[in-house]
Amino acid sequence: MQPSTQSSPFLDLPNIPVHVCVLWPTEEAARGAPRGDMQLLLDPDTGMAVNRVFDEKLLGYGDGYENSLGFSEFFQGYLQGFAKDLVERYSLKGKRVIEVGCGDADFLRLMIQHGAASGVGFDPSYHEDQPTTLEDGRIEIRREYFPPTDQALTIDADILVCRQVLEHVPDPLQFLQTIRAGLPKDRPTTVVMEVPNLPPTLKRQTSWDMIYEHCTYFSAGSLARLLSKAGFRVTFAEETYAKQFVTVEATTDPTVTDRTPEFDDMAELQAGAAAFHEAWTKCQNSWIQRLAQAKAQGKKVAIWGTGARGINFLNLVDPERTIQCAIDINPRKYGLHVAGTGQTVSPPEALLEYRPDLVIIINPIYEKEITESLQKLGLNPEIALA
Repeated sequence: MQPSTQSSPFLDLPNIPVHVCVLWPTEEAARGAPRGDMQLLLDPDTGMAVNRVFDEKLLGYGDGYENSLGFSEFFQGYLQGFAKDLVERYSLKGKRVIEVGCGDADFLRLMIQHGAASGVGFDPSYHEDQPTTLEDGRIEIRREYFPPTDQALTIDADILVCRQVLEHVPDPLQFLQTIRAGLPKDRPTTVVMEVPNLPPTLKRQTSWDMIYEHCTYFSAGSLARLLSKAGFRVTFAEETYAKQFVTVEATTDPTVTDRTPEFDDMAELQAGAAAFHEAWTKCQNSWIQRLAQAKAQGKKVAIWGTGARGINFLNLVDPERTIQCAIDINPRKYGLHVAGTGQTVSPPEALLEYRPDLVIIINPIYEKEITESLQKLGLNPEIALA
């Protein structure tokens, strides 16, 4: 069952790359990357934002999908703290964890290292050349969607974690109901959901975070309301990772009081969405003009960050490729090309030859980390935050 939505979108992005976490082997292939349309509206029941023209058939998650943030020390610190906190708060030492959408299993490893006894991870994009048994047999990885096709595999765990997955699911309510139905009936299970946080994006009034792969967007309140509709009792919600993520925790325990009403943010979401379209249009035009001016002045411009935000930024404000140099610290991306605009992804050392006059930092959360890296390279370009 798809959610109902308001009649007018607060964001309309036509013809954008459908995969911003897939890089391409050649510039020609990158420029011909599949495209789709985005029209975001608020669901009046939950407050989540929904792409009403989303076409799931355009997407395919498998080898080549690269969305890891793990090469950032800042992000690693966040993950370490999150894993340790969950193990301690829920007394998970000696217990079992399931992670839906486990990626490279980095988070599962951390939970094991902090005391959990075992874990099972589900992810169809888990690299084919990586082992499916990790941590001396304590972690099993299954290269498939959740729930498993193997009916003999019981969904049995003391905690189920789902990080950065729900936003990819066209029908998130049904997905959560499926999880709820599969959990043990004889004892309560904790469920932890982490997703990108919608309100800061509405407040910043930029669309770099709005990508085709994410067909839904959430706040703490909207995710809590959705979990409650799916039959969970919400116990906790908070903004994390410098407010860029939101985490909501819930339980199947029917005796626990549902705290969903405490996170009512519907009025704020509606106000933010109402003001977004005009402000975003001005922001986009401002960046287009700034890059045109830089080109006219003969300035060399580089972008640092070729994750979802960076690729979205390049396609929305620089289709003519004023920005020639695209930098990332993830070595898996080097030599590959950005979807839509085709820049080659290079390591930071490439800036020594390029000598940029301006470096655009896509995610402000990494400003300190990137500035220090530039200084170590002996470079002092102008810095701009997208």
